[in-house]
Amino acid sequence: MPVEVLEHTAEVGLRASAPSWGELLQELARGLFGLITDPQTVEERQSWAVEVEAEDPAALVVEWLNELLFLHARDGLLARRCAVEETGPCRVRATVWGERFDPHRHPRGIEVKSATYHQAQVQPSPEGWTAVVYLDV
Repeated sequence: MPVEVLEHTAEVGLRASAPSWGELLQELARGLFGLITDPQTVEERQSWAVEVEAEDPAALVVEWLNELLFLHARDGLLARRCAVEETGPCRVRATVWGERFDPHRHPRGIEVKSATYHQAQVQPSPEGWTAVVYLDV
């Protein structure tokens, strides 16, 4: 029996806008964790320091989300809030507050595997910044 190639949509896109670069990264983090669980169930019990560097703003958005996903995979991080302490178009240093995933308290949403470079874009806008990034699910 021959193999049939099936097309499958395995990505979810996030589009975020914010008045500043740091707020844009915060909005993307909020969007990411909003897919993973109900953010209203997450408490600020622990903090994580996050530092990311990349070659350009679009790569930074992808790497920022992938670092958050790494912390989610390694530590069970569910972010409730983040504060960007230092940022530029190719660097971010932030603190993320939240807690570890608890299956009794946190409903499972979408399992996000990674942020992708596919069609990732960051652009200045009249209101500040806009980003689009796709996530493998």
